[in-house]
Amino acid sequence: MKDKLVLHTCCAICMCYPKTMLDEYETIFYFYNPNIHPIEEYNRRRDEFVNYANSIGIEEHNIIVDEDHKYVEKWYEDIKGFEDEPEKGNRCNICFKNRMEKSFAYAKDVGAKYVTTVMTVSPHKNSKTIEMVGNALAKKYSPVEYLHFDFKKQDGFKKTNIIANEANLYRQHYCGCEFSIRK
Repeated sequence: MKDKLVLHTCCAICMCYPKTMLDEYETIFYFYNPNIHPIEEYNRRRDEFVNYANSIGIEEHNIIVDEDHKYVEKWYEDIKGFEDEPEKGNRCNICFKNRMEKSFAYAKDVGAKYVTTVMTVSPHKNSKTIEMVGNALAKKYSPVEYLHFDFKKQDGFKKTNIIANEANLYRQHYCGCEFSIRK
C-alpha cells in the first residue's frame, strides 16, 4: 500500500513534471489558491488544472479543488501591510504559508502521511523558504510530514514547460495575486 501524499497544486503547468516523480505515492492533487486574481483568471487556472488532470488519467477522487470565498478574505487579511512588497518578498512567503497550511489541514483530515507543493518547480519561488514553511507546518500538523522536493532541480522547470507545451496548456503571465500582475 502506497503512502498518501497531498500535493498542493497551483496550476496545471506547475504540476506537469512533479506529477511524473510521485508514482511511489497515492497522490491527491490539491488545488487551493485564494490568491489568484481576478476571478476570471482563477476560474481559468482551476479549469485548466481539472481538465489536464482528467486528461492524464488522474482518478476523480484524487483531484480536489478547495474553494470558498471566505478563504480569499483570509488571504487578504494575511498579506495586509505587505501589498507593496516585491516579488519573492515577504508577501510571497506569507502566501506560501497560507496555501500550504490549508494543504496540511486537508492532509490531516484525510489521513495523508505527507504534504508537498509544486511551487518549487518555479525559478521564481524560493525553494529554501518553502522548505522552511513546510517543516514548520509539519510540526504544527504532526503526524503529517513535509516531503521536500526542489522540483526545479535537474532541469525540472524546463521539463515541466516541455510537457505543458506538448499538452497545449494555458500559460499565465504572473504568479497569481493582483500584486504580482506585471504592469
